[in-house]
Amino acid sequence: MSLTLMLDTLFFGLSRWERGAIIMAVLLALASIAYFRYYLDLLGTAAAVVIGFIVFFSGGISGFAIFLFFFLSSSIITKVCGNEERKKRRGISSVLANGLPAAISLIFYSLTANQMFLVAFTAAVAEATSDTWAGEIGQLSHRDPVSIVTFTRVQKGVSGGVTVLGLIASLIASLMIAVLFAGTFGSTFRIAAAITASGFTGALFDSFLGATVQAQYRRKDGTITEDADEGIRVRGIPFIDNDAVNFLSGLFAMSIAIAVYLI
Repeated sequence: MSLTLMLDTLFFGLSRWERGAIIMAVLLALASIAYFRYYLDLLGTAAAVVIGFIVFFSGGISGFAIFLFFFLSSSIITKVCGNEERKKRRGISSVLANGLPAAISLIFYSLTANQMFLVAFTAAVAEATSDTWAGEIGQLSHRDPVSIVTFTRVQKGVSGGVTVLGLIASLIASLMIAVLFAGTFGSTFRIAAAITASGFTGALFDSFLGATVQAQYRRKDGTITEDADEGIRVRGIPFIDNDAVNFLSGLFAMSIAIAVYLI
């Protein structure tokens, strides 16, 4: 039995009020760090506390450890590798887009105790981690990305573009979440492989949506942006922004993981 599962046994042996008090103390400490380190804005911090509470209360220390790895690694990589636009504080829509699919899975897991939803939760986290690492580390590539649909060169930072460096980072991120799942909850090779594949495939699906339906806008200088306030829309659906794509990709990764688990 792993250390986290031993701690989970003790944790779930406490009353709901005791667990809630411990969770809030931990989350408020982490939320304060996230806010004052400029990772999240005020509403984003509040949303992170709500999502974190659901994950911690339903998934225990093991589930929270997986989710915390996503948040910390993605925040650090964004600050270190991201461009100036990406370095802005994340808001409530970004937090919900990346965290809600995972939280929904754990709610179903807590209600049913079906491991399928635990695997779906981990796949959603793997997708979010995979997508973030791909986008940020891919920015460091010396070559311009290519569209995942047309395979033509596109501007750096444009959704739908992929690089070899970004794809490698994406696969490593998904694999690390699967390894973390195996080290906390315990896992067969088949389940770990399903999580890795689901997370990586979900990130590819994110790029596909970014290249096809996500709204993009052209600035006066000809560069492309995802900000509707900075230019004229040149493609995509107006209400499909990056957060909507992230949310849909998380659901897609969950669906793939559930399908593989059932097979």
